[in-house]
Amino acid sequence: MEELSGYWEGYFIYGLGFDLPFFGEKVKLFAQLEFKNGIITGHQTEEKGPFSTGKTVNFTGFWQENLVSLTVKYTNNEVILEDGFSTEEIGHVFEIVYNGTFNPKKRAINGLWYMENELDTHLELEIPPAEGLWMLKKSKKPVSDFDYSLLGLQ
Repeated sequence: MEELSGYWEGYFIYGLGFDLPFFGEKVKLFAQLEFKNGIITGHQTEEKGPFSTGKTVNFTGFWQENLVSLTVKYTNNEVILEDGFSTEEIGHVFEIVYNGTFNPKKRAINGLWYMENELDTHLELEIPPAEGLWMLKKSKKPVSDFDYSLLGLQ
């Protein structure tokens, strides 16, 4: 799989643990993956949204035959406080695990992501475990970050 190192695009979908209108919503992912000797390293950026940070974060993982597992660690994120408007950055760490399978014909990885949120912070936060679907596909890196769809161009 070393030849698949490089730029990947895809999305994750909010699943169990999220209420409507968020349940079923897609969030775009942009990733740089490096495959070497069964180990996967790299970074990903997710589209910013109500429950996604928009940050670029590092991940590590492995592949074995067609099975793939990636772990992303998030630290020091803003949380929305009870008033629904204020945010506070809290120093915490939580992980999201992406498990899936590789489809060589489609040059894509898809599967299930999950997180178990145990926050150690001074705020009294209770974030339930959550999971959903995800997909990454080997892509050509865009020449520009400009979103031409805003102009109605594809």
